[in-house]
Amino acid sequence: MLRIAQSAFLSTLAVLTTAGAASAQSRGWWFWDWYYERWGHGSTGGSGNVSSVPEIDASSGLLALAAVMAMLALAWELRRRRG
Repeated sequence: MLRIAQSAFLSTLAVLTTAGAASAQSRGWWFWDWYYERWGHGSTGGSGNVSSVPEIDASSGLLALAAVMAMLALAWELRRRRG
């Protein structure tokens, strides 16, 4: 029973951590405009200098997060089998 509870907990944790990154990818700029107007430095729109920066795709971040979680799950499983 404990093993089922641990598996359910880890599955829920994995879904919740990746859901945050996926929802951040789908959010529009309205959220950031609202955030910066309330707590940040005013509106993000308007004129200003534009600088080119490398674009980081959110799906790459999700893949990296999935790889880290897979390594943690593998380490946990190996430790569980040895001990």
